[in-house]
Amino acid sequence: MVNAGIAEMRKAGQSFSGQIVLPIEERGDIQATVTANGQEVVAEDKFNILEPLRANLVMTKAGATYMSGLVGNVSIPVYSGSNVGWAGEVDAAADGAGKFSEVNLEPKRLTAYIDISKQFLIQDSVSAEEMLKSDIVRAISNKLEETILGNAAGDSKKPAGVFNGVVADSAALDFKGIVAMEQALEDKNVTGNLSFIVAPNVKATLKTTLKSNGVSGYLMEGGEVDGIPVYSTSACTSKGMVLGNFADYVIGQWGGIDLTVDPYTQAASGKVRLVINAFFDAKPRRAEAFAKKVIK
Repeated sequence: MVNAGIAEMRKAGQSFSGQIVLPIEERGDIQATVTANGQEVVAEDKFNILEPLRANLVMTKAGATYMSGLVGNVSIPVYSGSNVGWAGEVDAAADGAGKFSEVNLEPKRLTAYIDISKQFLIQDSVSAEEMLKSDIVRAISNKLEETILGNAAGDSKKPAGVFNGVVADSAALDFKGIVAMEQALEDKNVTGNLSFIVAPNVKATLKTTLKSNGVSGYLMEGGEVDGIPVYSTSACTSKGMVLGNFADYVIGQWGGIDLTVDPYTQAASGKVRLVINAFFDAKPRRAEAFAKKVIK
């Protein structure tokens, strides 16, 4: 298992310093059922971390694209339209080639740590192992989404937050403002499955604000706003809400999970600290696929 994790980190081109490297996924060959002998490479989640990590991210629940097993810097092509036009019956055809740009993903080191009692570590049970994996997944996903759904500027060490540069509204949230967010996406021809991701205090506001004075019905009912599903997470910037087609948001992951066992920092408390290092990046493929606001 550890050798598989080390191999995964080396393949991704990332260094590691921990005593333990857990593989996110291990690739193996299987024989394809075709007339001639062939092989297909498939990914298998050996340590059962990848799927819980994906499932724990609100971003992926909303439809974000999660790419694992990346190697080196990755350039993702983005289609931005084509040069299609009308012409006369015998006129020369214009160049109809599509217009493409690129979004570049580069591995950035995400770090976190969890403190575990020495008594817990000596337990040899499936339930103890599952609890430890759950804590690792939670530590990674919390830090990752706090960054993605935050408001900090991006740099060489971390991705930019979705709410970076968004100025808080001066007027109270109302149904007209919700419709304006939807229109902003329609004006940019954004299609697909739309979702809201909101902070808990925004969810509370949506559930207690009437659509219109004197009219029954709140902005959010049955987990939806105007028929669009709403996902709430404390990782989101306070009073922040974003509407978009999250399939146009890409989360990239390189290599495995590097664990450094630190028996000294919490020794007086009878605990061992596990320092977690992993490599991620996250960016929207199309910035116009998202409408954001920070409510009053």
